This record gives sequence, structure tokens and C-alpha cells, in this order.
Amino acid sequence: MHTIVSVLLCLFVTAYARRVQTGEPAGVRSWELENMNRNLKGEINDAELGMLNLMNAMMDPSLLKVVAEGLHQPEGRAELIKMMANPDFQEHARRVSEDLRASGVVANFLKPEFYARKQDSSDALQTLLLALHPVRARNNVVQTHSRATKAHMSALDELIELAESTPGPVQYWDPLKLSEQDFWGVGNDATIGFLRHAEIKHGRVAMAGFVGYCIHENGIRWPFPLTTTLPDYSSFEGLSAPAVWDATPQAARLQIIVIIGFFEFWSEWSTSLEADGMVHHMAGGKPGQFPAFNTILPNPFWPLPLFDPFGFTADLSEEEKATKRLREVQNGRLAMIGLFSLISEARVPGSVPALAGLIKPYDGEVMAPFTAADANLPGVSTMLEGVKPLLPYLK
Repeated sequence: MHTIVSVLLCLFVTAYARRVQTGEPAGVRSWELENMNRNLKGEINDAELGMLNLMNAMMDPSLLKVVAEGLHQPEGRAELIKMMANPDFQEHARRVSEDLRASGVVANFLKPEFYARKQDSSDALQTLLLALHPVRARNNVVQTHSRATKAHMSALDELIELAESTPGPVQYWDPLKLSEQDFWGVGNDATIGFLRHAEIKHGRVAMAGFVGYCIHENGIRWPFPLTTTLPDYSSFEGLSAPAVWDATPQAARLQIIVIIGFFEFWSEWSTSLEADGMVHHMAGGKPGQFPAFNTILPNPFWPLPLFDPFGFTADLSEEEKATKRLREVQNGRLAMIGLFSLISEARVPGSVPALAGLIKPYDGEVMAPFTAADANLPGVSTMLEGVKPLLPYLK
């Protein structure tokens, strides 16, 4: 397979380079010029250029004829042999071949059915380019999206468009290729819905956690007792923020975990979602949404919705809401980084030089909700012992 791919890539690099440079009578397509310009700018290497040209040419039989005729010319064959012998091209071709095989594109690429179905050539180019190198696909993806409608966009398309609309130097970046996965066999769209919903939830928790961490470290306290058994905050003095959780009464921590579990259940329950006119985030619904309690529970029990109980967003336009949702994602990402910088400095003093000496140290396990003091709860001892081999700093 690697040899076949290398020959095909080399063939379509040399053939189209000659067409673009000499201006063949058959006429040079706009995408040929676009791909060649991107190659000259260094956005794609020679092997990726060949694959993109091949993908487009498969949709145009007349071009394949022109390419074949080029091989009958001595200079065409000489250029082909010269490029095949180039070590850099061989390495690029090897990487392209491996990327295509890993992404599953090769499985369909040589099937006649792949080209029999009608599709816009830009869609084919976008699919292939994303498989080869998502970061380099950004400019092409933006152009494709400007020509497409929302009704025909996949979850991956929407994810990339969201990333492109986000200010910043990184934008679309998925080194682990999670957005191309299929979790639990439910499809790529559902997987992306799950990932986006999880990111927004974690971002919201991180924003609250970051603010709470800063408040505690600066000695700011509630003006009233937390419980009847804690008339003041003397038992929390001198503790780092993570240690406050460990020092909180076990019953209080269990209540918090149970409430969080109820929120998770409510946000996933089809009955509560349907009652509020929502669709599950893995079935095409909006990531980050949370159904109101008063759609099912009686109003005397829960008179106001949990989200925006006073209707501050009721009069906002869809554009304004979209802008605020984008800001929430950005702030959530920043908060996740910020919160873990605080936790890292507390757990390993000096690991975040900018925070050295500003954060109280903590020697517990930040990823465990319980400590050895909670050994009376089922499974806690097993959990604490099982995590030690996985976390070297606990040894």
C-alpha cells in the first residue's frame, strides 16, 4: 500500500506541476492553482499536494486522461523518476500513507462507490485534508464552510467552525484526534457532542473552582457559620484550598456528591430534556444545556429555573447568545488551566514558578474525593491503594 500511494502521489505532483507551470491546452483548474500556491507557501508538503490533486482528479475523468498523456512524454517520465528518488518526498509519502491508514480514509479511497456518489469536490478535499493534517486544513475549512449550509454540516464541521471563530493563535487543535473517534459505537457526531458537553461542564466547574481557590487563599470567609457543628472557621485556618475539602465533615461531602450526581442525572434524563424542549447533546442537541427544574417539578417546590432564574438573557438575540456561549467556552478553558496551575503549585511547590511562595502546600491526593479518614465508606480503601501505583508522587 505504501508503494502504491507513493507512486500515485509522485505522479500527480509532477503532472499537475507541469500543467500549472506550462498552462496546458486543457486548461488549469482553480483548485490546481490553489493547491500549488499552498505548496509553495509551505502549508502542505509535496506528498500532501499529490494526494489532494489525486482526490480532485478522481472526480474529473478528463484530467486523468491529461495526466496519462503526460507519462508518454520523456520529460514527464524523467520528472517522475527524479521525484521518486528524493528522500524527502519518500518520507512525506510514508507519513501520508500512515495517516490515511490510521484515519480510515484509505479503506474507502480506492472503492468505486466512494466516487460514484455525487459530492462536491470541496467536501472531498476537506475530508482528505483533515485526515492528513487538521491544522493545515484550517484555511480550506473556512472557505468550505462559507459555501455550505448548516443543514449539511457534520458535528466535526461545526466544531472546526467554532474553533475558527474563536480568537487566538491556536484555534482548531486536536493532537489526540478525539474529534475523529467513535465512542461506544454511537457515531462521530454523538462523540463530538459528548466531548463538547463535557468540556463546557468542566469549564464551568473550573471557573467556580478557580474563584473559590483564590477567595480561600486570600482569607475571605462567609459572614455566617457553615453548620451548627462549625461555629467559626478556625478549623480551616492555615489549610490550602484542597485541604479544606478534606477537613469538611464527611456528611457534608457526601451531600455535595449526591447533589452533583442528581444534576448529572437531570441533565441526561430524556424526560426532563423533552419537557424543556431540548434534545440530548449526543443526539444533535446544544452542548452545555441544562433543563429547568420547574418544567416537571411543581412550582412551589422549585419556583425558578436553575439557569438564569431572573431572565437576564431572555431578551438577547441569537447572535448575542452565541457570542456569550463562545466567551463561556474561552473562559472555561482558561479557568481549567488556571485552576490546575494552583493545584500543581500546592501539590508540588515550585512547579509553577510564577506562583512560588503564594500558594499553601498540600500533600493529599487532589484527584480523590475521599481520604484515609473516610475508610469507613465502602470502596474507599481499595480506591486509595489502587491509585498509588498509577501516581508516582504518592510513593
